[in-house]
Amino acid sequence: MADQPALRVNDLKTYFRTPYGTARAVDGISFDIRKGETFALVGESGCGKSVTALSVMQLVPQPAGYHAGGEIWIGDTDITTLSETRKRDIRGRNVSMIFQDPMTSLNPVLTVGFQIAESVLRHEQMSKKAAWDKAGELLHSVNIPDAAQRLTEYPHQLSGGMKQRVMIAMALSSEPDVLIADEPTTALDVTVQAQILDLIAELQSRIGMAVLLITHDLGIVREHADEVAVMYAGKIAERATKQDLFANPSHPYTRALFRSLPSMQKRGTQLAAIRGIVPNATEFPDGCRFADRCGFVMDSCRASDPPAYQIGETHTATCVLYDPESSHQPPTDDLEPSVVDPERAPSETSTPIIEVRDLQTWFPIRKGILKKTVGHVRAVDGVTLAIPRGKTLAVVGESGCGKTTLGKSLLRLVEPSGGEVLFDGNKITGESKAHLNRIRRNIQLIFQDPYSSLNPRMMVREIIEEGMLAQKVGGATADARTQRIEEIMGLVGLDPSMMSRYPHEFSGGQRQRIAIARALAVEPQFIVCDEPTSALDVSVQAQILNLLKRLQRELGLSYLFITHDLSVVEYLADEVAVMYLGRIVERGTTEEVFRSPKHPYTKALLSAVPKVDDIGIAKIRLEGDVPSPVNPPSGCHFHPRCPEAFAPCSGEYPGAATFSETHSCRCYLHIEPPSGN
Repeated sequence: MADQPALRVNDLKTYFRTPYGTARAVDGISFDIRKGETFALVGESGCGKSVTALSVMQLVPQPAGYHAGGEIWIGDTDITTLSETRKRDIRGRNVSMIFQDPMTSLNPVLTVGFQIAESVLRHEQMSKKAAWDKAGELLHSVNIPDAAQRLTEYPHQLSGGMKQRVMIAMALSSEPDVLIADEPTTALDVTVQAQILDLIAELQSRIGMAVLLITHDLGIVREHADEVAVMYAGKIAERATKQDLFANPSHPYTRALFRSLPSMQKRGTQLAAIRGIVPNATEFPDGCRFADRCGFVMDSCRASDPPAYQIGETHTATCVLYDPESSHQPPTDDLEPSVVDPERAPSETSTPIIEVRDLQTWFPIRKGILKKTVGHVRAVDGVTLAIPRGKTLAVVGESGCGKTTLGKSLLRLVEPSGGEVLFDGNKITGESKAHLNRIRRNIQLIFQDPYSSLNPRMMVREIIEEGMLAQKVGGATADARTQRIEEIMGLVGLDPSMMSRYPHEFSGGQRQRIAIARALAVEPQFIVCDEPTSALDVSVQAQILNLLKRLQRELGLSYLFITHDLSVVEYLADEVAVMYLGRIVERGTTEEVFRSPKHPYTKALLSAVPKVDDIGIAKIRLEGDVPSPVNPPSGCHFHPRCPEAFAPCSGEYPGAATFSETHSCRCYLHIEPPSGN
């Protein structure tokens, strides 16, 4: 049939056997995707999105996981009825998947070329030489430079964006009918994210495949999906075309997700975080599974599981508010009014809490038997900035620009090679370890991944108490420290009764709160936040951002906030520093940088951000990756990728152009080139 869907899922149920009972991870969902269309599944972690993807691929871990019912049709074949041998034939050839984390999906001991060629040989009759040549063509098709050279490299030698492109090349090696993209851009820079999504769209258009896109980024959905399903607790809560969903989000859960998104317009208000968490798949309640977190819950919501009610021709929602026989009216406004944040107390002094002067952090490259230094990785290469007391400075830029190294250098977790760092007027750099230890209680770090930074063998109490013991704060007795730990846990929104639990017993958002509690335990004045919300759902992200703002207001904290999520920056930060290849290329207040960007790199970053609304600027696509900090380009480091570069840019590094007392950038578009250029 010409109009037959490329993928049709009918009443799919995927369950898991656990010591606590049967986990109904996917509990009766249906959808179809036609050739050339993109169908997006959105929702919080734990809602069943990735299990849906694994079910379609027939890769659910066994024996714990099993197919409990329903059909999965790829073309005219129900793959749930096939033998394992036939399923292997279909995987890769008819349906392929881009996994969320390419580093754990690629074999670290095999070259990139071998892994792609292996995939080609599995589904096509050709020689090894021909498969190797096709692997090179695939790498070239996904815009990897020097494709022939990359074939011989291992995954660890590639950047995050390149590894993701390798995964795409493998998934598309046999031009499948259906491509499943499970969070294909999570934790990627906005520029790399834009490249990946544009690449998928281009290839989709060329070969006409159907795409199942799994993401929690509603901006990506807005720009790339045709149809959207909002998934909650194993079921589809709302389904509509992209236009209908964004024009009229109807289910209370969908509306709550939209209200959780940070933006410039929400500065000065608290984000509407969704209370509670997704229920455990072994303990789904009777009736509507969102009832315990819903602002419109009624007695009828708990009586029975609501069916999908028709809102429009292609728009449905499983909520009794849309029952035509109900007397209750659907909501016509937001679930709750925006809560205005109290004004921050003005700083007692204008003296910066942190001053950085011409900071350099270079890593030596040693070779030979004698390990002679033959070069340096210039991770941070002359950064000067200041952070006022009680304020937030966000540092943004692509991976490899030196953001994390800058944050660690301020705390001397990485030893700077030159320059100065002052905390409250006292030098941090060049001082003894004893002097540094006295200062360290005032400066703390929240790591990007709370799970890997928390000791899995220590209870929450021990994790929080560890710093208190090292810095001799919080009381001399165990009882005094316990009281202090209870206060801190309450401060970050954790129940003190949880202090005897281990990190694996908490959700991602709760683990991040533990990491924040650990940093607060020594009563710091300044905290480096290194991508603290990068892998969190929008609802959990909203909770963490509200928490950071409240703690800053109540305790007078100052933050260096390192991130690639520019929507978080425009909501949270007071000032922004844009970093490229170890140097600050633009600096200003959040309003100045976002509303009037001056440097071409800043403009490219802002243009690459997917928008939930229709407001946007023309897309600027950067070619290539960030150059190596071992041998940065001459002149302006950005000029090889800059769409506005001209002759002087390759000469000397540009000086600073000043637009206001707080806004400056380094670009020859705004200053006179040196004489002779």
